[in-house]
Amino acid sequence: MKDERTTGQWLGVTMLGAMASAICGYFVLLAPVFDGPGFLAGAAVHDGRVRAGVLLVLLSALLPLAGALALWPLLRGHGERLALALTALAVAALAVSVVEQGLLLAMLSLSQAHAAASDPAAFQPAYAMAAGARYAVHYLALLMSGATSLTLYTTFFHARLLPRILAACGMAAVALQMAAVLLHLAGQPFHFTLVAPAALCQLATGLWLLARGLRRKTSMTLAHAA
Repeated sequence: MKDERTTGQWLGVTMLGAMASAICGYFVLLAPVFDGPGFLAGAAVHDGRVRAGVLLVLLSALLPLAGALALWPLLRGHGERLALALTALAVAALAVSVVEQGLLLAMLSLSQAHAAASDPAAFQPAYAMAAGARYAVHYLALLMSGATSLTLYTTFFHARLLPRILAACGMAAVALQMAAVLLHLAGQPFHFTLVAPAALCQLATGLWLLARGLRRKTSMTLAHAA
């Protein structure tokens, strides 16, 4: 019981930490740099801000992998398919996030060169290519993160590690978030109202795990998933 409580609390820390670092990275540190004159013209004077944002976003992608690895020993006795899928998706999500943040740092380098150049307009085509690639990879990262969260809630649901209503709400909320991303990629406006339920479920799940840990017994195993 002690191991399950400790593992659950660590999972709660990773979920809350990933949520906090993503919000701080994307919305507090990076979003203002894209406003005003734009990233190409303005990022050079916010070098530290951009690099700190990059680190926080990478942390938000690393923490789910840490949670998946912590959960692995507990799931190993119940069948490994979902556990393997969870770990593989967390690794893939981290890899895509590394690519995205690498492109953002390339955009920062272009901004610094742009600020020092005698002909700043010459950097516009290269910046447009880097920004377009980063935009595409960003939404791929959101999809991979959503797939990781969906697999985590599915694992919680089948193993009864959480109250099933909480796990089911998490599955539905993440599916809604992924639908919002796919609709945006199809040309529709991005609706943050479709993402809000997933954020609320992650907050609720993280707080539950932090307070209660994982359930001691699982009345349903994952043997059918092995």
